[in-house]
Amino acid sequence: MDNKSEINKEELVKLQGIFTISLDNMLKKVNGLIVKNRGLSDENHQLKESIKDLNNKITELKLQLNKINSDSLFKEKEISDLKNMLLSAENTKTNIRDKEFVRSRLKELISRIDVHLEQYEDQVQDFED
Repeated sequence: MDNKSEINKEELVKLQGIFTISLDNMLKKVNGLIVKNRGLSDENHQLKESIKDLNNKITELKLQLNKINSDSLFKEKEISDLKNMLLSAENTKTNIRDKEFVRSRLKELISRIDVHLEQYEDQVQDFED
């Protein structure tokens, strides 16, 4: 019986060692999962902040677009009014200085509209990049 008892004690010691090793491995894996979860939580928070920033940028760009569109409509109306003035001036044979003023103003407005459109296209291109 002494021999059997000694064998059972040896097996018990071996099993206890195996259990301890298994428990240590499991704890290491659980700790690894906890660290990974924290990292993912931080990344998730950063992504949410990035989304907020991008939404703010989108809102800002929409406001700029609305302003540019409004300016463009105003300038188109002014161009139309100047064209009508020019046509009216041609019909009434007004002086050449008035005609030249209207022509130069039309060119200036068209040029400014082009600049605004180019700026908007650049901003949209920067945003897409």
